[in-house]
Amino acid sequence: MEHRFAISHASGLAAEAILEKLPASGIRPESLILLDDESRVGTKLAYAGTYLGTVNQHEFDFSQCNLLLMPQFDEAIAQQALAQGCLLVSHVIEADGPPLFVGPALQQPKISYTETRLRLVGAELSCLLPVLLELDRIKPIAQLNMTCLRSAEFYGNAGVDELASQTVDLLSSRAVEPQIFQQQIAFNVLTAAVDPKMSSDLHYLLRNSALSTIQQTVNVPAFHGFAAAVQIRFEADIALEDCNRLLASIENIIVKTAAFSLIPDCNQSFNCTLGHLEQERNQPSTLQFWMMTDPLRYGLANNYVNVVEFLLKSFL
Repeated sequence: MEHRFAISHASGLAAEAILEKLPASGIRPESLILLDDESRVGTKLAYAGTYLGTVNQHEFDFSQCNLLLMPQFDEAIAQQALAQGCLLVSHVIEADGPPLFVGPALQQPKISYTETRLRLVGAELSCLLPVLLELDRIKPIAQLNMTCLRSAEFYGNAGVDELASQTVDLLSSRAVEPQIFQQQIAFNVLTAAVDPKMSSDLHYLLRNSALSTIQQTVNVPAFHGFAAAVQIRFEADIALEDCNRLLASIENIIVKTAAFSLIPDCNQSFNCTLGHLEQERNQPSTLQFWMMTDPLRYGLANNYVNVVEFLLKSFL
């Protein structure tokens, strides 16, 4: 039987990004099933030069599929897929195995043939890891400080819609009632909880249990994109020129000396932009920079598709 693949919540922002990237893996339209809520059944979504209609994800027989990509949490769908023998791949589930990230600087992941669910790293870490893994190869990272700025798309279509509606209401002198965000997000900045898995995932993927990490997260009133201010202290001195040269050589990474921002440089892009690479005065073991990218395309979609390609070669 030909391998069949399914994607749940197919009309969501994360699934949209995955569907843009997935044709590169060689999965043909006839091998892909798009799932969504009952209210969106029949919606036509673009894939590999054609359009596929969505089917009801709560009534679907997952025994028809080898693999389910689930970019949005839904415990009922997860349990149904697992009960029907479908391998579950998602960044929003719990799993016994280690976190999965497949990138050029990382050795092939160790996956047991008995695994039934595979947890991918989250959107923020998917964006940061290609850079961190490469830098760690020059000199081991001893300390990592990050301030992450999340746009509304981290909360899906509902987050983007809430930012848009609040913006219109406030410009029209109407009161706003937050639903997705705890407080008004339009024209505002909100502190947010840090991804609790991020620190342990970094320790595992960098193979460094002694790594010191400090993380802060802020929700900002931008519709799309992700930005991070990163400060690194290495275990030994490192040359700024070597860092610039290495990072500029990584696929899909652009190093800029001029000003850059989310909308012109990163919106709906599978690339990542870095800038303001600097070292603290008289501290050659440090490096700091800004990163801006599309978290769903460069972050999640790239990793989802890389994992699918690895599974196709090694397991499916």
